[in-house]
Amino acid sequence: MMLKNEWSIAWVMSSMGGLLMLILLIYDWVLVCLITTLGFTMAYAAVLFLDGHVSYTHFQPEYIPTYLFALIGGIIVSHRQQNAHKSKVTLMKSLSGSIAHEMRNPLNSITSAIASLHARLPKKPDSSNIAQRYDISHSSLISIHNVIEESSNTLNRANKIIDSILTSMQGGEVTTKGFICIEAVDAIKAAVNSFPYSDTDEKSFIHVNTFQDFDFLGDRDLFAYVLFNLLKNSLYYKNKRGFRIDITADSTPSANNIRIRDTGPGIPKNKRELIFDNFYTLNKTGGNGLGLSFCRRVVESFGGKIVCNSKEDEWTEFIITLPKYDSKIIQDIKNKILKGKRILITDDHIGNRLILAKYLLENNCEYDMAENGKQAVALLSKKRYDLIFMDFEMPLLNGDNVVKFIRSAQNIDPSLALHYLQTPIIGITALPKAEATARGQKCGMNEVFAKPIKRADINEIIEKYFFSELSFIKNDQLEIIDGKHILLVDDNETSRKFMSMVLQHYGCTISQATNGREALDALEHEDYDLVLMDVEMPVMGGIEATKAIRSGEYFTRFSSFNNIPIIGLTGNTDEKSVHNVKAAGMNFHLGKPVFKDELISAIAVILKNNTYRNDIMNSQHSSQPEELDAKLWETIEHENILDISTINSLKDIGGEELITSLFETFIEESNKLICELDDAAEKKDMKKFDTIMHTIKGSSGSIGANKLYVLSRYINEFSHQGKWPDNDSWLQIMKTVYAETVKELNHLHLH
Repeated sequence: MMLKNEWSIAWVMSSMGGLLMLILLIYDWVLVCLITTLGFTMAYAAVLFLDGHVSYTHFQPEYIPTYLFALIGGIIVSHRQQNAHKSKVTLMKSLSGSIAHEMRNPLNSITSAIASLHARLPKKPDSSNIAQRYDISHSSLISIHNVIEESSNTLNRANKIIDSILTSMQGGEVTTKGFICIEAVDAIKAAVNSFPYSDTDEKSFIHVNTFQDFDFLGDRDLFAYVLFNLLKNSLYYKNKRGFRIDITADSTPSANNIRIRDTGPGIPKNKRELIFDNFYTLNKTGGNGLGLSFCRRVVESFGGKIVCNSKEDEWTEFIITLPKYDSKIIQDIKNKILKGKRILITDDHIGNRLILAKYLLENNCEYDMAENGKQAVALLSKKRYDLIFMDFEMPLLNGDNVVKFIRSAQNIDPSLALHYLQTPIIGITALPKAEATARGQKCGMNEVFAKPIKRADINEIIEKYFFSELSFIKNDQLEIIDGKHILLVDDNETSRKFMSMVLQHYGCTISQATNGREALDALEHEDYDLVLMDVEMPVMGGIEATKAIRSGEYFTRFSSFNNIPIIGLTGNTDEKSVHNVKAAGMNFHLGKPVFKDELISAIAVILKNNTYRNDIMNSQHSSQPEELDAKLWETIEHENILDISTINSLKDIGGEELITSLFETFIEESNKLICELDDAAEKKDMKKFDTIMHTIKGSSGSIGANKLYVLSRYINEFSHQGKWPDNDSWLQIMKTVYAETVKELNHLHLH
């Protein structure tokens, strides 16, 4: 039509648009050029045949470069899009290959574990021997449990590696959140022992040598992945004569080194850096070129580096260099990790809270503060804390009662309740060590530190609870599960069998449904204590079924539709999916695959929340006061009036300005309290007497008024019991000690 209309501008533009559409639809530039040339030739021939000539009446020379620009520019853009598309396809193939490879290792390990279980179990009986009993030896039973635990750890490690690879392929950094202090030799030996060897002879090629052990900051599973990858690459050449692999751990004054050397064919010098690039493989079949590149990212996330040395036809050596555990590099990584930690400080005296806050800020930690137990409970019910400092003696609610409350997993959001079963809680107190330790153990604290808490104490606590492999308090919640009737809703038969066996082992009665519609029918005909609901199911999914349950419209008999606990089971744990689960009315959700401990803990917490009776909050002083020391009145004169270490700690935090402010506030408030104490003694007001003594005890301990603290603590033991002190002159002695304290504080401030 362009030639027919003698190159009019309208048809020139139309033909150019057609050319661009052709380029967009066909990625092959050769084919685009061929079609364009052929099309123009055929059009020219058709017009020549029809009109006898081809006219160029409206043709302009500028059309030629415009066409060429459109053609060549469009082809270049199209070619780039094609390359990008091919890269995405290659990436997805490599990613799927990498994940498939990572699954192969744990699946091989689990296959071996199943074979090991078969070897330890009695022979499978036939259906005719129903009444026959079978015995398993003590050692076999332990071995079976060890195999199961090891398999669970293998699956956990596989999930972590896959998540890390996905994050890495999306351009994200290897997460450092779970990094801890690891002993190098122990980690190396564990990796070598757990490597999924293809035959029994492979392990004999590996020799672990230790010149000097060392600690490094990292993730044990990711470190095992690095060694697995290097071992797999080396064992590719195991058939070479005299083949061996040496793994050596050594420490120098400047760094720590792990060397993995094999006697394979070596790597050419110009290829030694390329092997760490994505998708690069060297003389191997079946590889995807992602292993070593990810290994480098892992090692770099540890603050280290990995390089390759080699001598062709003789050996290849990978050197992993890791920084010293006390180096600045490691401290920077720790600070980054600690920045994501949130800590709760609970103490009724501002001085103690400020000391802790200062030390936590030095460690880059975020914190919240509560000045009594009820404030702490309110904060703990809303936010997720990774560490809790808890004073014992506080107004409104004692610290050990707060700890009992959160350890009980009652009346708290289930996701928080599960978290707080394992959260480290540190008691801080001026109580005698024996009494504080006993109370701390009874309520569920991890350990107790004496006031004033020191910088070294905080550093020890942070290292111990954030960067070690400690197993914290494990609260036993199993008694509440026994005898419960649970409805298990899942379309996957294997999942139902697994969860049924686990829950029946703990004394539960299990009924099953394969979709949401069957679940509604089951609830209408029978009572249940809890529902485990898969989210993705045919006929009626978990979200729809939960909404139907909560509405209650489907039921005529079932009346607990508003409060029956429902736990969702889902393979999608992204923010949107979690929101949908909660919006539907589910109490909690578990990500698939579901592991035994996680399943049992979640059910126990949900059931306990559902049957909660808030009786702990009514208790103020559940612990018995310690035995009174009747000789105090004879020894009080020999006590130091001030505790200089406490005062120096306060000075370190805020300098002279803070000290001046605290001294003035203490004296002003204490003057009022002493006057009120006179009034309480005169009117025999025991409740007021107890409150005043508790306040004086706390404030004097916080400010470093040692003598006044010792005396007020002793008197407060009587007030707790509703008694007056065992010395008629107690009030006069109290006033004398207070006057001495004020004099010393003023003297210290002036000098």
